[in-house]
Amino acid sequence: MQIAFIDHYDSFSFNVLDWLERAARGAVTIKRIVAGDETSLVRLKNSPVPLVISPGPGKPKDYPRTLDTVQSIMGKVPVLGICLGHQMLGEIAGGEIIRAAAPWHGTTSTIEVITKNWFTENLPDQFNAICYNSLVVKLPPSSHKDWLTLGTNQASELMIMSHKALPIASVQFHPESFASEFGDQLATNFLRTIVS
Repeated sequence: MQIAFIDHYDSFSFNVLDWLERAARGAVTIKRIVAGDETSLVRLKNSPVPLVISPGPGKPKDYPRTLDTVQSIMGKVPVLGICLGHQMLGEIAGGEIIRAAAPWHGTTSTIEVITKNWFTENLPDQFNAICYNSLVVKLPPSSHKDWLTLGTNQASELMIMSHKALPIASVQFHPESFASEFGDQLATNFLRTIVS
């Protein structure tokens, strides 16, 4: 089984790859695709495989090819978004990308799990995670028919979300960080949608 990893030229990308490979324990191979590689993105659209969307600088609209690819394969394969990837899924869900209450670069946030499902299984009601963001997703009420708010931070900002019916989820924080608690559990929960 293969996972595609779209890399948005982020300094944390290889940490995320290591995190995924450690959790997968050899059960999947991970193919890294840089966001500017149009040929590989077209190939992914034509032959979808499970996808992880990396962190990265900027806003979702700065990566139209990634947005187009993700929209085209949603519903066909599991998808996980991290940081920028979370914001991309939020935008696809009809959300607004807004300034965070405070910049969270390299800071610890307290994540409160408010909804349990396949992605938040075996997580405690609260845990700490490291964030590197100044933007967050604000979902409109109209999105609630398809998307779940799974977790928020101390400023009540959206930190974890998932689709109600599809194996699609995302986190605003960095689960791959050694200082983020239960990051490996989140990786395991996502990989269960791929490896049974």
